[in-house]
Amino acid sequence: MKKFEKKFIGKGSRVKSLEIVRLTISEVALREALENDLTDFKGSKFLVIEVASLKKADKYGRSHTVYINKKLE
Repeated sequence: MKKFEKKFIGKGSRVKSLEIVRLTISEVALREALENDLTDFKGSKFLVIEVASLKKADKYGRSHTVYINKKLE
């Protein structure tokens, strides 16, 4: 069975009346991800992030979470 590690890097919320989710990621988390979490694909580097909706919005009204999902070897 494949094992994954989720590294949470931010949160977001749906923009009112649009199909857009606005994300907020701190500079520190972004720099760390760019230094440590890039994926190589055919000689190019990519930062792969996932956005998932929360079961319930948090106290700030954020309805989505943002994370890097890395496959463990």
